[in-house]
Amino acid sequence: MLYASAGAGHMQAAKALKTVCDKKNAAISETVDMLDYAPAYFKKFYKGSYLEIVKRVPELWGYLYDRSYKFKKANITTHLHHFVSNMHIASLLKYVKEFKPDALIFTHFLGWNALGNLKRLKLFNIPFYCVVTDFAVHSLWINKHVSKYYVASEGEKRVLKLHKIKDSDIMLTGIPVDPKFALNPNKNRLRKKLKLSAAIPMILMISGRYNLQGYVHLLRSFKDTRDKLQIVVLVGHNKLLANKMKAIGKSFKNIKVTVFGMVDNMHEFMAASDIVISKPGGLTTSEVLASKTLMAIIDPIPGQEQRNSDYLLESGVAIRIHDMESGGQKIADLLANKRRLNIMRKHLKYVSHPRAAYDIINDIVLQSGF
Repeated sequence: MLYASAGAGHMQAAKALKTVCDKKNAAISETVDMLDYAPAYFKKFYKGSYLEIVKRVPELWGYLYDRSYKFKKANITTHLHHFVSNMHIASLLKYVKEFKPDALIFTHFLGWNALGNLKRLKLFNIPFYCVVTDFAVHSLWINKHVSKYYVASEGEKRVLKLHKIKDSDIMLTGIPVDPKFALNPNKNRLRKKLKLSAAIPMILMISGRYNLQGYVHLLRSFKDTRDKLQIVVLVGHNKLLANKMKAIGKSFKNIKVTVFGMVDNMHEFMAASDIVISKPGGLTTSEVLASKTLMAIIDPIPGQEQRNSDYLLESGVAIRIHDMESGGQKIADLLANKRRLNIMRKHLKYVSHPRAAYDIINDIVLQSGF
């Protein structure tokens, strides 16, 4: 399973697939960060440029994403990406030849152009399988050497078919998440285990690495809500944010706020929730949907996250928080509207794919004849 550590989602998808391989004894498998086989300066640039642009000038990232979103012919961004990745992929080619895999599963497009050149030269015949880790397929995901695509939405299937990918070479599976998300536990028992009330609506707030002040404003915005709520805030390693959130929670009358740092049972927190507040990254979104939980979308990065947000809203399983200062009341209004809430929950069954990793591995094993 080949990924690139530019953002965590590609790695998490690859590791979910490996976990299924190991659980099923389906194949001997390895997860490989393709950037580990590039020179240190290139890895730092490739990861750092994405993270810095997204953090400091997200609008620029959206512009670059949209400018390179060309399918009919290769544009300058596509040529540049292929040129740079080809220059720094020699060690990866060496590793692949030494490992002698029966199949390569890509959760990121870096490197497959160089490996595809070997196919073109008939130097090896290893099948490529592509797992798209967002809900919209970018032009850089398109590659004629891919044996089969695994996608998260019907829209992606239509785009791929428009660009000469056969219907039989596309499978709608969802984005692979850790098999723990396929357990489907009882919500009330989970809340009891997590020492939360089963009688009061629960909101899970997942802080990201950007716009931390926005999360502070959002939590404060619940102060004027009259309904009883319980909010669980996950702050990761950010102790400063944890202290701020705890202080805000103490000022509430009807709302209980519980703050956690790093947790290893995200699947339980998500499944116990009525609504998850989060940025719409491909993997986080898939985990929420696999947990049969609705989303309140905040701060989508222009580009892939904006398209993920559009997908969720069009599917009727999320609301969008534009103004943090009024977000609390918007979420409370949704939780109080039982009719709307039930309709949205019914829509979840059409977009929830908790067993995506199993479906992908089963299909690849079947095709490869292991």
